[in-house]
Amino acid sequence: MSQIYNLDKDTKIVEKSVVSKRLFQNKNASVDIYAFDEGEELDHEMLFIDSLAFVIDGEAQLEYSEKQMKLGRDEACLIEAKTWRKLKFTKKTKYLLIDFKENVMIDHLDKASVFSLADAVSYESGKIVSKTLVKNENGSMSLLSFDKDQELSTHAAPGDALLIALDGELDLKIADESFHLVKGDSIVLPGKIPHGLKVKDKFKMLLIVTKDKM
Repeated sequence: MSQIYNLDKDTKIVEKSVVSKRLFQNKNASVDIYAFDEGEELDHEMLFIDSLAFVIDGEAQLEYSEKQMKLGRDEACLIEAKTWRKLKFTKKTKYLLIDFKENVMIDHLDKASVFSLADAVSYESGKIVSKTLVKNENGSMSLLSFDKDQELSTHAAPGDALLIALDGELDLKIADESFHLVKGDSIVLPGKIPHGLKVKDKFKMLLIVTKDKM
């Protein structure tokens, strides 16, 4: 049974601690949510894969190689492989990290700069816009925007997918179950199970799709 997971509300901040939970994992990527108390940090480290860091709420100070950057609410940064990074959290912060297990570069996003993930895809009147960030034989990651009254008819995909709501509201149906998602919600769409969606007003999402079951 599918259920909605709220990225902000469902991960509690624990005093003087770091709390993490893995939301999604497949051959290509893993998605983890973190809750940091004020003053907590992630020490210097170098990963050999690309990462997308996304602050859901709060604030993070990012040391990226020789750069010093601040990530605020709803801001993200693409961290390239083989780059030293350190994160310090000056406020109580909810933070999403997407790590890519294979050496796949993200297209259509600026690297080593702070940006709004929701603003990285635009609304177009009467249209659905899809911006593919990563795609290979194992799956894909895309940003999508839906203008009002847009919908996707019922369909099924071969593998599971993680949907993260970035803006607006969405009515979603998976098999015989109905869900209403708002900004900050996420849900796993199970592979080979029919699903469809309808947008009454505008909506944006990040979608990670797998080719096979997790």
